[in-house]
Amino acid sequence: MQQPPRRGPNAGTNFLIAALLGIPGLINLAGGITRGGTGEIICGLAALGYALLLVRDALSIRKTGRPAMPQSRMILIGFGFLSVYMVGLYLKHAG
Repeated sequence: MQQPPRRGPNAGTNFLIAALLGIPGLINLAGGITRGGTGEIICGLAALGYALLLVRDALSIRKTGRPAMPQSRMILIGFGFLSVYMVGLYLKHAG
């Protein structure tokens, strides 16, 4: 019998998503610091936080072949960072 293809997190994909989150996160953080925007700072910190978590996971995959934490936990943490990001967006556009 054929084994189903291994489905799981990939280090390269995690690095790519981390870059796609980290670059705008840095831009938001820098813009928030220079303009004094609390919402921008919160958005930047949320994006950078999740990007760092993805980098940690990708490094673990490269080193051991296994993610640093279960996928279900990673998704919950991701939703937490998304919630913080949404609060930052609200503060950014409401004020």
